[in-house]
Amino acid sequence: MIVAASVNSEYLSIRNLRKTYPKTTAPAVNDVNLDVEQGDLVALLGPSGCGKTTTLRMVAGLLEPTSGQIVVNGRDVVSTPVHKRGMGMVFQSYALFPHLTVEENVAFGLQMHRVPKAQVGPRTREALETVQLGHLAARKPAELSGGQQQRVALARALVIHPTLLLLDEPLSNLDAKLRDAMRREIRSIQQQSGTTTLFVTHDQDEALDMADRIAILNNGVIEQYDRPTAIYESPATRFVANFVGKANFLSVASVSPEGAGRYKVVTEQFGSFSVAGAPGVTSGASLVVRPHRVDLAPTDVGAGSLPTARGRVVASSYTGNVRSYDLHLDSGQVMRADKLSSISDELRIGDEVYVSFEPGDAHLVPEE
Repeated sequence: MIVAASVNSEYLSIRNLRKTYPKTTAPAVNDVNLDVEQGDLVALLGPSGCGKTTTLRMVAGLLEPTSGQIVVNGRDVVSTPVHKRGMGMVFQSYALFPHLTVEENVAFGLQMHRVPKAQVGPRTREALETVQLGHLAARKPAELSGGQQQRVALARALVIHPTLLLLDEPLSNLDAKLRDAMRREIRSIQQQSGTTTLFVTHDQDEALDMADRIAILNNGVIEQYDRPTAIYESPATRFVANFVGKANFLSVASVSPEGAGRYKVVTEQFGSFSVAGAPGVTSGASLVVRPHRVDLAPTDVGAGSLPTARGRVVASSYTGNVRSYDLHLDSGQVMRADKLSSISDELRIGDEVYVSFEPGDAHLVPEE
């Protein structure tokens, strides 16, 4: 596991967190360690069953860890009941009370926390204004759109001034366009409030767009924890490279360390060159090249010293602004290239092309 450089003001520290369910051998969460800086939004990202929701539920107090520590603002809360942790949570279903108005739904959390009655009204109105729903305070949840219901759930979580805001895939029930708009809105509200937030998602675009840092989980283990750009540009493992974004994996015949995180590689398809890579890579490695970093040309003229191979277009797909090409190289390697669509530059199946990329756009990862 690669962990980003330590921060100076960890607000949430998770230490050796583990959860094993009865009658199972493999732990659902296996020695997870995570530091979250105050005010940051951290995404727990991974496929179904990787342990991200289990981790979130242990932080919330809804599940008891088998072992480990959960420290919030200097205090271990593992033994603290859920209702005394002061955390706000937004579920996938939103869990709004259908018989209560928007205002009553938001005020409910304050009442449960026994906030003085004189403060309930002003704080409720403030929370609704924060999510831009003050004008809908008297409506019932059934009279709201999906995005509006989501904002009510967010207001209800924020109104208690939570120690942590926990979001469990809150956008999964929305259509694609609304989901895109709401993730920006949630991020804006989170930054405005300054609330430290854990966000569970299986959607890589949500994580890359919203998070200050991303923890990639796989089979209960964090494979990499870092900033979005580092996760995407410098994946620590093949799994991370494959799960976050699209990736070509090129086989490597030999690897020679050059120091300072760089390696000399020899490939059958593209010859030899120097690349950056994950720490400790020895033999058995793959080069990751993102499809949008692949260049295509009708001849090899102009490629200069770039790694270049000859290939043929075997398939193409069109999604409006991007046309994707599947390429079969002379060596037998299959690659993909994503190019901004242009009618004049469109390639056809069977066209011969020269495939190249900048060595700086490739990254070496160990084989799994």
